Amino acid sequence: MVEEIARDRAIYQALKAIDEVAAALQTHLIEEHEADPERAAAQGSSTNSLKLLRQARERLGQGL
Repeated sequence: MVEEIARDRAIYQALKAIDEVAAALQTHLIEEHEADPERAAAQGSSTNSLKLLRQARERLGQGL
């Protein structure tokens, strides 16, 4: 039982850390590469990466 709680806590902390890294990457893409998935203009690789990061963070949120 104690091992399960420790394992669950470790998984939760890992998911939180991954989410924080994804948030930092999102910020970088927006600020440094001007990625904007809302913009109607042609989308570059930074915008596509931003979309993928947002999707991943949504999935992580479901796991948290």
